[in-house]
Amino acid sequence: MLYQEAAAPEDLQPFATHFWFIRAQPQARYEKILPGPSAHLILNLSAPYRLITPAVDAGPATSTAVAAGFYAGLQRSYLISENPDRLFNVGVRLAPFGLPAFTGLPPSEVQGRVVDAEDLFPGFTQLQTRLEEASPDQAFSALADFLRSRLRRGYRADARTVRVTETLAGRDMEIAALARDAGISWSTLERIMARDCGVTAKAYSDVCRFYRFVNQAAALPKGAAPGSELLQLADYYDHPHLIRTFRRFSGFTPTEYLRVVQGYGPEYATFVPMESVPAV
Repeated sequence: MLYQEAAAPEDLQPFATHFWFIRAQPQARYEKILPGPSAHLILNLSAPYRLITPAVDAGPATSTAVAAGFYAGLQRSYLISENPDRLFNVGVRLAPFGLPAFTGLPPSEVQGRVVDAEDLFPGFTQLQTRLEEASPDQAFSALADFLRSRLRRGYRADARTVRVTETLAGRDMEIAALARDAGISWSTLERIMARDCGVTAKAYSDVCRFYRFVNQAAALPKGAAPGSELLQLADYYDHPHLIRTFRRFSGFTPTEYLRVVQGYGPEYATFVPMESVPAV
């Protein structure tokens, strides 16, 4: 597997945070993509594959064919990818508030969705032929040039949103305390986050907490994580709370997750190989 990432150039931050490049043989026919604190703009340079969105609440499961480019908004549940024989993707990790800097579209329009990149970033898929033989550095340079061409000059993110998302990505904190630090009410902070990120501060905090937990859990040595040790890693108040939240975000119990990931390694913490999925 060849995987490489790099910080986005300073002139594209804080809206775009990282570029990434992967060329690999998939470990299994499917992989479960767990939610994290970022959105992604992705160019697929391999054969088409399929993204399966599980049924959430009362909504049905859906399946989307992915051929060239797509944008995945901030996810609050897992996706399942049916992989081609070879993976070859390049992408941009965007801050949860990053989309309006390039398109003017509110993130709430695409939160929890996967959409054709051309609908949001016209011309993005034209990079496909240029990057088929590109090195990671060449791909990152092309992505940076494309994003610069789309950047809305003079656009500024709300500093309160930037501060809150950076804080919650690193540690858990009560939303009321975050609001006090920002000099605003709890309800105002929730409205600002919903406007700028498409989710409330509480919802974003939940995603960040889960993301930190799975990465820490995946790094544990085999056989070293009974329930009590897992709970110590997490900012959850009891084991049933951990299990409910983990299943909601991943479709796994913590024990099921560890059994799979420890067989593949911590690099698969949020892209979990699967041999089969329920029929969709």
